[in-house]
Amino acid sequence: MVGETIMNRRNGSAPSPFGGLAENMGQLMHDIVSLAGLQLELFRSDCRQGLKRILIPVAMLLVAGIVAAGTVPISLMLIAELLAQATGLSRAAAFSIAALSGIIAALAVGAVGWFSIRTVARGFERSHDELTRNITWIKGALKPPATTESEQSQDH
Repeated sequence: MVGETIMNRRNGSAPSPFGGLAENMGQLMHDIVSLAGLQLELFRSDCRQGLKRILIPVAMLLVAGIVAAGTVPISLMLIAELLAQATGLSRAAAFSIAALSGIIAALAVGAVGWFSIRTVARGFERSHDELTRNITWIKGALKPPATTESEQSQDH
């Protein structure tokens, strides 16, 4: 009605400064959760690519293991017999040379497979770099802004 006073629901108090803070914190948490989701997707993508690249080196290591375990016995016995007949070596010496040759071949294939597997870890550099950038951003977003000298002189 005319002449009536309109009531202030805040009872004369100033608006709370925490309302903006809560809104900003909510937005920051939303951004952090979004970044975490994107980081997880990037990691999953790197894992899929890494799995594709690791198959051949693992297969090479398996072949190296089979050769080392079996050392292709018939072929090595044949080489040993040929060495004994052609050079006049004792059978023991010829068989030792053949066995050592098989072990060296297995080690060579195994070394190539091992070094190939070690390079697969480089596939996660994208995830690592992006995680480092995200953590730096989060730290910057959580850190209060630095005051400049002109702002400090105005406060005093």
